[in-house]
Amino acid sequence: MKKRKGQALIIVVIIIAIIIAVFANSYTTRLRYHTQEETEIYQREQALYIAGIGVNQMIFNINNGTTYNDGDSITNNVSGIGTYATTYHTPDDSGYGGSAYIESVGTVGEISRKVFVSVQLGGSSDAFKYCLYTSTGGRDGIADDSYFNNSFYGNPFLYNKSQAVTPYPDPNYYNKNYSEKYKDLSKKGNNPKYKVESGDLGKVIYIETKDNATLTIDFEKISQTSFNLSIITNAKNVTIKNLYPRGTSSTITWSGAKNSKDNDSVYPVITHLGTDTTTFEFNNYYNATLKLNGFIYTAGDLYMNYDLLGIIPVSKGEFDGEVIEKDPQNKLGGDDGTRTTMNYVTDYYTNPPPHFIVPGSVTKVLPGSFREEY
Repeated sequence: MKKRKGQALIIVVIIIAIIIAVFANSYTTRLRYHTQEETEIYQREQALYIAGIGVNQMIFNINNGTTYNDGDSITNNVSGIGTYATTYHTPDDSGYGGSAYIESVGTVGEISRKVFVSVQLGGSSDAFKYCLYTSTGGRDGIADDSYFNNSFYGNPFLYNKSQAVTPYPDPNYYNKNYSEKYKDLSKKGNNPKYKVESGDLGKVIYIETKDNATLTIDFEKISQTSFNLSIITNAKNVTIKNLYPRGTSSTITWSGAKNSKDNDSVYPVITHLGTDTTTFEFNNYYNATLKLNGFIYTAGDLYMNYDLLGIIPVSKGEFDGEVIEKDPQNKLGGDDGTRTTMNYVTDYYTNPPPHFIVPGSVTKVLPGSFREEY
């Protein structure tokens, strides 16, 4: 009887020992798992931090004169903790709207983290504080009694008075691929015509011609007195006519359009990439005012042609935004500069037009342009 009780006790002890061993193993496994999990979390944070170091290093290099081409990379080991591999890509297809983007991979142990940062080649400059900014400086043919107003920066920034380098649109974005509508008139000879349709309104349109062509843009079909439209063209000369229905006495407001292909960025009213003149013809406009509401850029000049028919009372032109002329030819005011007014009503210094490059300025990271990939 005592022998059986001894055997039972031994069995109980064995069972308890097995249970303790199972629990001990389970606890050790859980402890090991949590330790590994905490290590991985720590490594993930370190990897993200190191990826950011790679981005900062590349931006620092660019700001100090290093030029990177598409696909160029830099690598480094950070204090023996981990490594980064950082690559420059252009153009920017990340969706943030920069001129290029940086892809950086940080690695710690077996953990890697990847970040993308969009960068804008160029930056803001005092050029974006003016009603009128030209490469030569001066009023560019606007009569002395014409009207300027700068509600943001005041009289010193009505127009630049000395020669300057002008900002210019980044060709990676001001092209047919980034426009919502593309019209190829390059085979239509030296004097192609484009009639604006109601379906064009609200869009960014790229009109391509022969480089030496004179393009006529006709608004005869448009009866709206207020609309959004952005036109980009490479034509050497541009003539814009029939912005008003015949006999209209009113104010017509033409504003820049949002580009759905570029994060809904508002593009300039006109981006004239050609080297000569964009002319606004005011024929048959009876006592009307044309308001160009937004940013206007031309690699050449602008001309307000008021006096085709000598109608009294006269029509007027008004720029509510900013005009930049790369090669002015003293035509902007037209035959009667008193009819041209320039009002700086948008602060383009703090909110410059999309994708304009300022020669000589540093590269900056666009606000909100960071994206992490797990």
